[in-house]
Amino acid sequence: MSGAGYMSDKRLQSNFHRLIADKGGNFGIMTAIILPIALGSAGLAMDATKMVETKRVLQSAVDAATLAAASALSKGQSQEDAEALANSFIASQLANALADEQGSTEISQTNTNAPPTINISATTSGKSTTYTVNMTKTYTIEMNPLSQVMGWKTVTLSASSTAQAGTTASQRGLSLYLVLDRSGSMSFVTDQINTSQNSCQNYTDSNWGYYPYLWYSSPCYINKSTALKTAVAYMAQILNNADPTYSANSKPQSELIRMGADSFNGSAQTPQNIQWGTSAATTYVNNIPTYPTGGTDATGALTNAYNALKSANTTEAVAHASYGVSKFDRYLIFMTDGEMTGNSSTWNSSLDANVRSLCASIKADGIQIFTVAFMAPDRGKSLLQYCASSSDDYFQPNTMADIVAAFGSIAEKATQSATRLTN
Repeated sequence: MSGAGYMSDKRLQSNFHRLIADKGGNFGIMTAIILPIALGSAGLAMDATKMVETKRVLQSAVDAATLAAASALSKGQSQEDAEALANSFIASQLANALADEQGSTEISQTNTNAPPTINISATTSGKSTTYTVNMTKTYTIEMNPLSQVMGWKTVTLSASSTAQAGTTASQRGLSLYLVLDRSGSMSFVTDQINTSQNSCQNYTDSNWGYYPYLWYSSPCYINKSTALKTAVAYMAQILNNADPTYSANSKPQSELIRMGADSFNGSAQTPQNIQWGTSAATTYVNNIPTYPTGGTDATGALTNAYNALKSANTTEAVAHASYGVSKFDRYLIFMTDGEMTGNSSTWNSSLDANVRSLCASIKADGIQIFTVAFMAPDRGKSLLQYCASSSDDYFQPNTMADIVAAFGSIAEKATQSATRLTN
């Protein structure tokens, strides 16, 4: 080996040893490698604290919203209203709590506006209904720049909650008595065409003298008697829907609602005594003739209704008590399309006065009277306005649609839009 080559190798070895011995160089390399990791770890530590607090706030908001929704359902609100309440509640909770917690951190519109996932179920047993609300809400937070060095841009948190609330049958029942006109004028037509028949006997005030031999004519119009049956059936449906104890196949069909009926023309007909549920009274009304006849005198039917409902008669109190109901409301629906004429066709002031006196006694006994003046003359309207417990309890329908709506409104008033029977 030449001397020049040997000296060159010695220099390389010397330079290499000096590089290895240079501590400053090693520190720089180590710093370049470790610094991003250290910064990322610090960022993750800060974000971990934020995630824990955000999760706590999110869970608290979901728990509260779930309870609010369940409570709303138990108080009679619809599922749509309960869901809207939960959505609004949780959005405001997150917007306020997390904005305060995160300071200047931007909260995305996706987080605050996206609704939670809500599942609602209802289970009815006897007089009780239990509502179960399951709710899940996700929330995405943005990681801070130090954490993003490690590749974590966002983290999505999730919170779920389940709440239950129930309704139980209120200690308040309902006894309702129908007093309905079945005089000859109830055979007269309404405005509603009967599309199921091509022609029929379309009786009016002007052609009633041809009864029962009036020629068939077209189109066929639904008469007032049939319209009344439709209205009572609609009322019964609303009452049944509001009754947590109702079951079409059980005996009795209800443990909260009792209903009776009597109809009248020139005198009272045989009444349907008050029974549990709506079916017996509804059947009674359906059996009223399609083309009734006779004059108009409501005194007998009103007396029957008053005797059945009056506070001195303990029959209703005992019946409701047998199902554990200590309080019940008493209602009377008085419907006529005419004025008091007795067995004639002329208004009878004495009969009118007798009916007014009866109505005064009924109201004084605490029985609430709803009145329906169906296409009635002025004297009939005046009488029913007097008999009604209040102006809000008086209805003046002039079409078939109107009388159906009137009986529907009465049913809703009697059950206070389906909340009186539950608490």
